[in-house]
Amino acid sequence: MKKIKNLLFGLFMVFAFVPSVDAATGSINASTSSKTVAVGSTFTVTVKVSCSEALGSWQFGVSYDSAYISLQSGDVSIAEYGNGSMKTKSYTYKFKAIKAGNATVRISSPSMVTWNDDSNLFTPSSSNATVTVKTQQEIQASYSKDNNLKSLTVEGYELSPVFNKDVTEYTVSVPDTVEQIKVSAQVNDSKAHVTGTGDISLSQGINKVEVVVTAQNGSVKKYYITVDVKDLNPIEVESGGVKYTVVKKLELLTEPIGHTPTTIKIGEVEVPAFKSELTHLTILGLKDESGKISMFIYDADANTYEPYREIKNSSLALLPIKTENDVEGFQRTKITINGEEYEAFQSLSDKDFYLIFGMNVGTGDEDYYIFDIETNMFVKYNSKVFENINTENKEFKIYTIALGGIAGVLFLLSILVVAKNSKYEKIIKRLSKQLEETKGRKERIEPPKEEEAIVEEEVREDEVDVDSTSLEEKKKRKKKR
Repeated sequence: MKKIKNLLFGLFMVFAFVPSVDAATGSINASTSSKTVAVGSTFTVTVKVSCSEALGSWQFGVSYDSAYISLQSGDVSIAEYGNGSMKTKSYTYKFKAIKAGNATVRISSPSMVTWNDDSNLFTPSSSNATVTVKTQQEIQASYSKDNNLKSLTVEGYELSPVFNKDVTEYTVSVPDTVEQIKVSAQVNDSKAHVTGTGDISLSQGINKVEVVVTAQNGSVKKYYITVDVKDLNPIEVESGGVKYTVVKKLELLTEPIGHTPTTIKIGEVEVPAFKSELTHLTILGLKDESGKISMFIYDADANTYEPYREIKNSSLALLPIKTENDVEGFQRTKITINGEEYEAFQSLSDKDFYLIFGMNVGTGDEDYYIFDIETNMFVKYNSKVFENINTENKEFKIYTIALGGIAGVLFLLSILVVAKNSKYEKIIKRLSKQLEETKGRKERIEPPKEEEAIVEEEVREDEVDVDSTSLEEKKKRKKKR
């Protein structure tokens, strides 16, 4: 018995000191760029070949559910060799989703050998990739509708009332020395996103902070924080029956075109404003009771405030001005531009024409401008040219002004036509036709001088021929007598 124990112990010691040999391992795995795709969209599948040692050679095939997806690019049969150092190799396949359902991209018949042992062919592990194909409607229906906030705070201050995801209106009061606050918010659903947070600049008086939450499905919910900055010395004014306070911080104002920043005194308080040597206007900011800031024209002598509402385009900025004067051939009306209503004049003879009286902010000149409501373009009005078009007897007037006037009109209207389907095209065509008719009429009424000379010459030759014929006849009569 003792001998058997010694023999077993000896065998154990022999095997205990035999070095172990690790077999090479490998894998060929497929993965997709997206687990869910829409019908008609494309996606990619990556097949990665890996080995614990340097790759000698490998091969595999790729198959897929052709009823739901179609292959756009990539080789479905792979057989390659290594270079003695690489341990991984990746292949990219591009697919297009063609029908709703579940589709799988499969790895078939995988095998490989290592660089150092090409006689040992083995089967690596493998994994497939699966995608769910849905219609766009199905995808959108699956999106989260949660557009609630989980929390809303103003750093250092308390909201009133206490935050509740279903309450959207809050207020907070801060001292007049506070110039900005920090607003933080956390969405209830990680798939939603929020805007309107961070550092918010304040002005004295009422400030409105809008925090917007957009759910994954696009639905929007807005939370409002009314921040009351106590103005210890507010300048309260009135314009058009609405109460305002004068804005005292320049950085909260938008600089009007052609104007430079300055300061003026209202009472004993200095406030920021903008002035222009060309327009001779003083413009400042007023805030209404909701916290909205707008620019106003300030008349210190009359102590009045009028809204500053300029119309801008690529060529100039126009400040519409009310006028009591009427324009011959036009009727007074209203026109809406960029959501604002302005006084205008519409042509009685052609409804395509609108006139606006205003000041060119760049030059300070006041005049009438033709406005194209479709393209937001305007150009200076030339009354001498247009007065002839707006009369009842257009053809006669156009003929009397000859080519110069109509050419001027066509040139002016050409400036207005910036879109292919502009309403002014028909006017240009009509005037072009009149221009051609005028040319023809003028040629018929006033023949060229060269033609007149030819006619006169032919007349003189005819007169000579007649005189010669008369002399011959007289001679023949004398001989007979």
